[in-house]
Amino acid sequence: MQRRAVAVYVALFLLIGAASYTLIATAEKPKIDLENPDYELSTGEEFTAGGETYTVASVEQVTEESHGSTTKYMTGEIAWTATNVAKSDSWAPGDTVTVGERDWTVLDSSNTSVTLEEELDKEAILEGDADANNQTYSDENGEFVIVDGNEVRSENYFDPATVTFTEGDTVDYEGTQATIDSISPDSIGLSWTTSEDRSNDFRNEGTVTLEDGNEYLAFFPDEETMILTSNMEAYNSEVAKQETFQQRVGGLSWITFTAALISFLLIAFAFLPSRY
Repeated sequence: MQRRAVAVYVALFLLIGAASYTLIATAEKPKIDLENPDYELSTGEEFTAGGETYTVASVEQVTEESHGSTTKYMTGEIAWTATNVAKSDSWAPGDTVTVGERDWTVLDSSNTSVTLEEELDKEAILEGDADANNQTYSDENGEFVIVDGNEVRSENYFDPATVTFTEGDTVDYEGTQATIDSISPDSIGLSWTTSEDRSNDFRNEGTVTLEDGNEYLAFFPDEETMILTSNMEAYNSEVAKQETFQQRVGGLSWITFTAALISFLLIAFAFLPSRY
């Protein structure tokens, strides 16, 4: 009678365990399904936000191996050319700067103007002068050159160009048009705007702020598609569904394990020798 009762209970727990396992085996994890995302993109596509045009440079799966384990994750990269990027620089007396594709020395400045002196290739000038030695010399009085056997002070031999600028002038500075904003005896301030190539890469659930001022979350539904959404609430709701699913699967796994364990213990107890 005891073993018959055990058989009934074992059958019951095995039935419970089998039902739980069947639910686990047949259950499908809910996919994140975002209705009407802001952008659904693939590699090479362009999109516009806040008047700025962006290009999807890549959408790909990355595989990393470290210490014998392999990790796979999705990444995406967007690229764009930012316009009217504000830049600035400053000069000080003695600095060498490039203006109009030529090098100049900041000679001196006042509160109203700054004077630049051209940097000369002295060696090339001397090589072009048949009457001069092909080098400069120095003594306690400064630099000089030898012309027809006579010492000639460098300031009297070389004739560098000079140019003077005042506040508000525009100069061709290192390949761009810069405006001289401020002048003082110690510093000359310049500013300009330029275009600048930029990019941003991110993994799944990474965020990026676009030119329209909105923050977007990146989501990769497959290996070729990247979704950008500003509706964080909708995305979090979908993630919560997946978390609930995982919790339920975990609970069913424990039920399956516990039912199998109890069945084993019941069978073991049923075959223990009786003391009576």
